[in-house]
Amino acid sequence: MLEQAQAKACCADLYQSELARLILGETLHPGGLALTNRLARLMGVQPGDWVVDLASGRGASAMAVSRVFRCNVVGVEFGRAAVAESQPATPQGQTLETTPTPEAPGAYFVQGDAERPPLCTGFFDGLFSECSMSLFLDKPKAVAEAVGLLRPGGRFGLSDVTVATGSLPEELDGAVGRILCLSDALDVDGYTRLLEGAGLREIRQVDASTEIIKLLDSLGAKLGAFMAWQGLTGGAAPDSDLLRQAPELIAKLGRLVADGRLGYWLFAAEKPSSGPVDHRSSTPGFSSK
Repeated sequence: MLEQAQAKACCADLYQSELARLILGETLHPGGLALTNRLARLMGVQPGDWVVDLASGRGASAMAVSRVFRCNVVGVEFGRAAVAESQPATPQGQTLETTPTPEAPGAYFVQGDAERPPLCTGFFDGLFSECSMSLFLDKPKAVAEAVGLLRPGGRFGLSDVTVATGSLPEELDGAVGRILCLSDALDVDGYTRLLEGAGLREIRQVDASTEIIKLLDSLGAKLGAFMAWQGLTGGAAPDSDLLRQAPELIAKLGRLVADGRLGYWLFAAEKPSSGPVDHRSSTPGFSSK
């Protein structure tokens, strides 16, 4: 348990770092908010819905989904600093005890373990996880916990890196591989089996692997600009070994995408329904976890 807690804290620190922000941008995943909204549409998020964002980071995706789809989103994030950074942007300082209205949906943020979300079970209309399932230590248990939060008929959304077994270069076994969600990612069939194993049905898949190419192109441009600045100013590189390896790694990753061994996919599925459920008069509280 101690080792797991340390691993999660390490991962949270990585995603709060400037390196993660440089590589992945404010949303901390490929495709940015455009792909977040595409996932929400694939899930069928509706106005007034209550939706969970697992591993919500600094809250960019949760706030965007709430704003675009006029729904309520609860972000669960392990990193305390990231949650604190999200709070000032929460409309009117809303908390989970605030009663929302259809005219004023909101985004809410709580500090907690996304693999064991501290939220009430059987309440939420939808739940999504972006570029984080690949990092979870016990994926089947994490998905089972997530599905437990959904009401019957609730929708589950997942976007993540897909990697064919044995495809990653050795250089990506460390921090950069974790930031890029590569180190423990599954292939497309692996994620499908993961969702099926949790009892989800009507699984839909969308190939968004072109977003990886865009990310690599952007990273290459940023790297080139930084190295040019370093040459002009004589500034010290934060990790000279990493910088020297970066162009070759970017090229290797590009070839993996071209070969179909590396990608980025969206998945949407539904929890089986056992009949109509009306919970609009209630609001979600914390569970005893």
